[in-house]
Amino acid sequence: MMSFSREQWEELEEWSYLKSMISKLVTNDKFSAISLQAFCETSSPVLQMGRQRQDAELNDDSLFLIASLTKPVIATAILKLVELGKLSLNQRLSEILPEWNRGEKRRITIRQLLCHASGLPDQLPENLELRDQQATLDEFYQRVIDVSLDYPPGTSSRYQSMGYLVLAKVVEKLTRLSLEEFIHLQIFIPLGMNNSFLGIPASANSTALLNRVVDVDLPEEQLELTGNWNSDYWRSLGAPWGGMLSTSADMLKFCVEMTKIQRGAGTILSSASLKEAYQPQLSFFEQMSEREKNYRSWGLGWRHNWKAHPETFGDTLPENVIGHWGATGCLMWIDLDTNSAAVICTTKPSSQSRVKLVQLSNMVHTVIQASCRKFRTSQSGN
Repeated sequence: MMSFSREQWEELEEWSYLKSMISKLVTNDKFSAISLQAFCETSSPVLQMGRQRQDAELNDDSLFLIASLTKPVIATAILKLVELGKLSLNQRLSEILPEWNRGEKRRITIRQLLCHASGLPDQLPENLELRDQQATLDEFYQRVIDVSLDYPPGTSSRYQSMGYLVLAKVVEKLTRLSLEEFIHLQIFIPLGMNNSFLGIPASANSTALLNRVVDVDLPEEQLELTGNWNSDYWRSLGAPWGGMLSTSADMLKFCVEMTKIQRGAGTILSSASLKEAYQPQLSFFEQMSEREKNYRSWGLGWRHNWKAHPETFGDTLPENVIGHWGATGCLMWIDLDTNSAAVICTTKPSSQSRVKLVQLSNMVHTVIQASCRKFRTSQSGN
């Protein structure tokens, strides 16, 4: 059976238009760096433009801070523990971590943490102060234990990054490995994600790795912050809610693995686990508001395509597409029905670039559709 080559991607008229669009984003809209890769039956070439830093060009080894694209990776690690019989989704957090056996917090479940229904806040009130003090993850965690819930568990759904810090502690307690060690063994190594790190590790080559990280265009609130996105502290911390460093090519490997799992050919999870991961979870909670169920749908770590939201994954993508946004200007999505996916990494925060990123994702989807048509036409002719 003939496959669609990377060279054939570049022969597409739509691909040329995409390259032109990225050039304009870098030149006219001041995106300092963009790297993307798409998939339909086969992976496209990596398309990248811009600079890693003022004194360095972007290259294949450049690492992007992918922010909350980290969360589906952590959710996958939790589902691996479910498969290994080490926990269940409806298990109370307090049964694993006794420090959560207090007040309404004792009702928080693993499922609620994964789909943003735990009641925990997105960030701690003292988040910026802790980062300026170069706090450890343990110091963040101790504050999370004491922080007030925004609402009773299971009654609403609001984005909660701190829930993913708690999930890291669950992994550590059940495996006796750090979260970074566990995802390295269970996800990065099996998928060949050799350029992915949950925080730059302290090692002999840590300086070289830090020098590979692409600078983010810092938002105003981080300009005076010593623990900002571009600091060695933040790049090394390994925040479970958004501290992963990777490349568009590595993250596409992760996305493509989901399409393989869907077809029963995956490595890191079973098809049953993936099905649970992309199911709309909020409908399982009796007290959940209809608004959240109908318009803010979450899977386990994966978000669905909120069609009327400013951060939709794409205007022409169906609502059951799964993916995630990252605050540093990153976006990934997977259409399991059409066996296609895309990863976009940039350095302009999504708060400043969401309109342009959605437009770019729309164009990437157009290219993918053209690729799929050409591939299937070539297959039918054989």
